[in-house]
Amino acid sequence: MSKKRKNKKTHKNRVFFNNEISSKEKATVEKLESREKLVKKNDKKTKNLKLFFAKIHKSMNVQWGGFIDKAENIFSKNILTLKKVNNIFCTGMTCRANIKRDIVITGVAILVAAIFLGMGQYVAAIKIKIQDKNETLVVQEIAEEDLELKNSNEIKTIQDQISTENWKEYKSDWYGFKISYPQDWKNPLISTYSKDRLADYRVSFLSNNQENKNFIGFDISVYSVNKVKEFSGTSEFPKVKNSQLKADGKCETLEGHILETGDYPAEEIYIAPTDDCYNAVLFFSVVDGQYIYNIAPIMKDGAISGNDPMIEISDSLPEFFAAVSQFENIDIVRPKPKPIQPKITAPSPASYKVVNGRMVCEKKNDKPSKSDKNKKKHLDMECCLDPDEYPNPHCYYDSAKYGKYLK
Repeated sequence: MSKKRKNKKTHKNRVFFNNEISSKEKATVEKLESREKLVKKNDKKTKNLKLFFAKIHKSMNVQWGGFIDKAENIFSKNILTLKKVNNIFCTGMTCRANIKRDIVITGVAILVAAIFLGMGQYVAAIKIKIQDKNETLVVQEIAEEDLELKNSNEIKTIQDQISTENWKEYKSDWYGFKISYPQDWKNPLISTYSKDRLADYRVSFLSNNQENKNFIGFDISVYSVNKVKEFSGTSEFPKVKNSQLKADGKCETLEGHILETGDYPAEEIYIAPTDDCYNAVLFFSVVDGQYIYNIAPIMKDGAISGNDPMIEISDSLPEFFAAVSQFENIDIVRPKPKPIQPKITAPSPASYKVVNGRMVCEKKNDKPSKSDKNKKKHLDMECCLDPDEYPNPHCYYDSAKYGKYLK
């Protein structure tokens, strides 16, 4: 190869390598510029996120009691910033390929912040509800205790004004209770179970003085638990005033209306006229064994009362409260049923006399002997038993005289 040709080839190679190096440098510069633009863009994103979290921090930090500050300190100490994470991902990689990752990281960060924000609000709301509920329950308990104490004091005052020393006593061994009632009242009126009445047994005590009174006495109604199933199945259970509240499940029980009254054996059921669910009512109830005993005042036929039953009964029938205090459950005692007597199919004797309601032999000096007419054993038809006769079931035989023939 000539020297001129060789120099020409060397020049050509140098130009190629220079162009190659220039191209690589240009690509490197473009890559660095692109990376710098992306870093600036990520810095802007990071700044916007910081502003976003700053707003959340400002609005929730007080509610969470400094929780965000603590979380931020932990985050800053242990978690890399988005900028550092982006630089690590961009090292040795094309940043254009990591744009999706940046979007995902940003979205996850926003989602986590929203979850923490929602949880904080939810927890705070639950705490407020629990606190309100506890406060409501405390207020209700205090109100119930005050009402029980007030009723107990009022009833005790009424009792102290009435003497029960000479009162009559009514007792039912069959249904297991006894009670006293004023001696100048009418005799108790008893009614038993019927289709129109749910009670197995009811006894009414009525005053003789019924003028200008809406309440004239009281009933004791006895219900079988097996029949009515529960207290709400009794006739005295208050009628619903607001059917819509009942449909909404707000009038299912008498909670707050069942009161313990002093030393009474029965619980007082009292509903004031201002109650939203039930009509006004006042009566007492005892559950003992298999029975529910309801003691309720009797309203006169045709009487209309829109007043508080506690006030009206206290004024017109104070004996009611004194009578309830005398109520007592006793042991149930019922006579044993008589055994069923077998039906007598034998014919009645032809001759006899009746002594003390029994058929006996009418012969004064009867001497048992065998019959001459009938040699076979046969039924006695005279109540005078012989050795060859069967005893007649209609007759009575003296064991001293006929004992050996009765075996």
